[in-house]
Amino acid sequence: KPGVDWRDVHAAAVRAIATLLVEGGILRCSVDEAVEGDAARLFFPHGIGHLLGLMVHDVGGFLADEVGHRIAKPPRDPALRLTRVLQPGFVVTMEPGLYFIDALLQPARTQPVGRSVDWQRVERLAPFGGIRIEDNLAVTASGCENLTRGIRHG
Repeated sequence: KPGVDWRDVHAAAVRAIATLLVEGGILRCSVDEAVEGDAARLFFPHGIGHLLGLMVHDVGGFLADEVGHRIAKPPRDPALRLTRVLQPGFVVTMEPGLYFIDALLQPARTQPVGRSVDWQRVERLAPFGGIRIEDNLAVTASGCENLTRGIRHG
């Protein structure tokens, strides 16, 4: 909805992914530890979404004003493509995902971030690759409209 900082949306998504990972037994730690220790980011390595416009990854995701000043990405989330406060008329993607990417997970096995990971469980799930939900949302004056979901019947 308008007035919400996209960085807060992303932080909430990281926490939600961490909750799933802890409740599913993939991470053996608290949700707070999964977020603060970056273990959740091993499985959610990208930003929650981005502006959608003339280009798929539309420009302007970091603009603080019309002069061109930028809003920095949070240091722990370098893949974030949007750092602005949502305004009516914005169209954004909402792309929560949970991935088992070998190139990211293998190095973590020998690093502190990997200590809380149940690697046997990861090995059983890794062949599935992961899952991502992709929705396009139009920010309205009072909230948002999901442009991706069709009308449900019945």
